[in-house]
Amino acid sequence: MKKANYLRLTEAVEHEIEIKNSRFIASLAPILSADDVANHIADVKQRWTKANHYCTASVVGSPFDDTCYASSDDGEPSGTAGRPMLNVLTHHPLGEVSAVVVRYFGGIKLGTGGLQRAYSQAVAEALPFIKTAERKYREYYSLVYEYGDQGAVESILSSCEYKVIEQTYTETVHQIIAIEPEYRAQLDKQFQAQTQGRVKLLEEHRAGLE
Repeated sequence: MKKANYLRLTEAVEHEIEIKNSRFIASLAPILSADDVANHIADVKQRWTKANHYCTASVVGSPFDDTCYASSDDGEPSGTAGRPMLNVLTHHPLGEVSAVVVRYFGGIKLGTGGLQRAYSQAVAEALPFIKTAERKYREYYSLVYEYGDQGAVESILSSCEYKVIEQTYTETVHQIIAIEPEYRAQLDKQFQAQTQGRVKLLEEHRAGLE
C-alpha cells in the first residue's frame, strides 16, 4: 500500500446526467465503515424507488489500499458500472467515500463501452461539486535529548509540519512526534549536523491518519 495523503468527502453531493434517454443519478457520500456504505445504498434505494439499477463503488479507507475497495454492477453487464465508477474515485484520489449511481433505463441500449463511459461520467461530473478535506498520513518517531539540545531540536522541527503525540520531561526530554514521511531524511540530516549526532529519530513502528 502506498503511504500517502488523500482527500476525503466532508459532505454528500448528487449530480444527474442523461444519456440516450437514460437518467444516471450519482450520489456520493462520506463514509467510515462498511455499515456506512450499506446505509448510504439503502437511503438511495429508498429515495429513487423505481430505478432499474443501483450500481455502487466504495473506498472504506485509503484510495491507495485496494483492500478497501468494493463495487457492484447491480445487474448491468459485468465490469460496466461498479469498476469504472471505482476507477474514477481512486484516480482522484478520493478515500472514505461511497458512490451510488442510479439508472433509469430510457429504452436505448448503450452497449458495454457506452455503459462504462456513462457510469464513469456520472461520477466524474459530480466531483467538481464535492467539498473535501485532506487526510494526512504520518509516521511516528521517538526523540530523546538533553535539555541543552532543546533549542536546536525545536528549531529543526519548526522547519517541517509535525505534531507532538507525547512529551515528558525527566532528566532528559522524551517526545513522540508524528511527521509526514517525506520529512524523515531532511530531519535526520539536520539533527546530525546541528547536534553532532546526539539527537536521532527513532522509529516507533506505527503510523496514523488524521
